[in-house]
Amino acid sequence: MMPSRKMLPLVVAGGVVTVIMGFILVVLLISWFSNPPFGLGNAPPQPVAFPHTVHVADNNIQCEFCHRNVTKGEAATVPAVESCLFCHQEIDGGSSTTSANSQAEIQKVRDAFDSETPIDWERVHRLPDHVRFIHESHIRYFTDDDPTKKYGINGEELKETLDVALTCTICHGDVGNKTVVQPKTGQSLKMGTCLDCHRNNNVPTDCTVCHK
Repeated sequence: MMPSRKMLPLVVAGGVVTVIMGFILVVLLISWFSNPPFGLGNAPPQPVAFPHTVHVADNNIQCEFCHRNVTKGEAATVPAVESCLFCHQEIDGGSSTTSANSQAEIQKVRDAFDSETPIDWERVHRLPDHVRFIHESHIRYFTDDDPTKKYGINGEELKETLDVALTCTICHGDVGNKTVVQPKTGQSLKMGTCLDCHRNNNVPTDCTVCHK
C-alpha cells in the first residue's frame, strides 16, 4: 500500500533518520569492538625495530629516560633522534646475539640523525580527539606514598607504592619484556574501564576530567 501524499514527507524523513541512526550505530560498534589502530593486540610496523627487552629488561633503562615528558605532562612523548644518539653514537649493537639486525636498525637511527630527519614512529595507542589522558596525573597518583588503598585497572588492590615503570604496566602491560609494543593483551581500555578504575580509586568521574 502506497503512503498518501500527506504521509510521504514523514515516511521519507523516517527513512533518512533510520539511515543516519544506522550509520551512527555501526560507527559506535566498530569503535567499541576494535582497539586502535586496527584491533586488540595488533601492533603497527615501526620505522625502526626498537626492542624494549634490550633497553629495559637487559639494561635497566627507566621509562622516563626516553619518554621524558611522562612525569611532567599530558603525553609521554617519544624520544628525539638526538636522545637515541646519546647512547648509540658509541653503542652499535655489535655485542648483541642478533648483532647484524641490531647494527642495521641502529644505523637507521644514525642516518636519521645525519640527515636531520625525525623518525616517524607509528602511534600504538590512539585516543579519540575528544578524550584526553594526562600521564603526569596518573603517574603522580600511583607513585605517591599516600597510604590510601589503590587499585589497578582490573580492580586488583595494589599492595605497595609503585615506581614509574610499574605504573606504566597498569595500562600498557609488561612493555619491558616485549620486543614489539602493542596494546596490552586482553585489555580493551574502553571508557568503562577508565570509569571503573576511577571509581575504585575514589577519584572524580565527571565528564570534564577526561573529555575536552
